[in-house]
Amino acid sequence: MREFFNFFLKWRFFIFFFLLEFSAIFLSFSNSKFHKNIYAGSSNFMIGKIYEVNYKLRRYFLLEIENEKLLNENKRLRDAQIFSKIRKISKDFKKEDINYLQQYIFTPVQIINNSIHEQENYITINKGSIDGIKPDMGIILSNGIAGIIIKTSTHFSIAISILNPKIKVNARLKKNKYFGTLSWDGMNYEYVILYDIPRHSTIHKGDIVETDGKSATFPEGIPIGKVYSYKFDEEHANYVIKVKLMANFSTIENAYVVKNLLKQEWNNLQLYKVENK
Repeated sequence: MREFFNFFLKWRFFIFFFLLEFSAIFLSFSNSKFHKNIYAGSSNFMIGKIYEVNYKLRRYFLLEIENEKLLNENKRLRDAQIFSKIRKISKDFKKEDINYLQQYIFTPVQIINNSIHEQENYITINKGSIDGIKPDMGIILSNGIAGIIIKTSTHFSIAISILNPKIKVNARLKKNKYFGTLSWDGMNYEYVILYDIPRHSTIHKGDIVETDGKSATFPEGIPIGKVYSYKFDEEHANYVIKVKLMANFSTIENAYVVKNLLKQEWNNLQLYKVENK
């Protein structure tokens, strides 16, 4: 106790001065409109900053949920688009009787592994047989096609990437509908090659290349890329077209698995054709 009194006596003038200064500042802010505004402005600034940081943190932690919502909304829109359906016409062919039968539905997935620098590249997605994923289903991106499912487990699937020489895709020039076979030459992950375009076709740099719907894997009219360059193959009498992919395969994360609801019917007919040749 004696030490406390000694300390107080030693510093009494400084303590008294501090109390007077604190009282003056308090009274100043209490009575001055100007100082009130400054204080209020500072408070609002600090509160605003707190809200901003809180918002950014919430956005960061909720980003995955928002992405999932966006993918599901895109799925709904894709399911509703005309290219997901086939036209069904009544036998009397009256225009007013035209309607559409759903052919394709789309399951949103995440790409959890993707190679681009191998000679044979593959893609792994985060959904499998429990989600209805099966081999031979196509994978499409928001701006292109990615590959075809080749193997599934309960919760995961592996697809052969379009950046794999083993995969062949039916594709066409959007402008004039001339079709050929699309495959990767194993060189650059930004480009694929479209073969077998006939010599009488008119081609220009920048023409869009899309799926032609001649297989049960991909719907008709999915954009793949644009004509980058082309040359005429004298030996086979057709064009060889270098196509720049619309999708950047080094950054792909989200995709859709294409489920063809009429695939079994399609396959049965193709099998019948083979057996009766």
